[in-house]
Amino acid sequence: AVAKNLGLSEYFQFIQGDAYDMQFDTESIDLLWCDFGVGAQMREFARSAWKSVRPGGFLVCHSTLTNQGTRDWLEDVRAQKDEGCTGIPPGEFTELSLLEPQKRYQNSVTILQRRRSGQSGTIF
Repeated sequence: AVAKNLGLSEYFQFIQGDAYDMQFDTESIDLLWCDFGVGAQMREFARSAWKSVRPGGFLVCHSTLTNQGTRDWLEDVRAQKDEGCTGIPPGEFTELSLLEPQKRYQNSVTILQRRRSGQSGTIF
């Protein structure tokens, strides 16, 4: 509704479904939102979704800092652990996590920008 009110709806496609059943084309997505519903199965979700995110695109994960299941995954991502552990190849991303201090639960978001292996610098 907000995108429509702002005249931006042509730039968005909302797809709702089971996170584990969705099949996207390789490098076809600019921004993929992952709600906390995948919880402790973040690795499996990231493994199936990561290749669909375009270089320069974003995987945005909700509730990663204060929920144990996603926090464990995030710490492995930050430590650049292997793809078998995180679902994301080390060196293919940059990470920013934001805490929403005004909220008691589900109060954070992590933004992973996909990079090509070995790439540095900001992608716009």
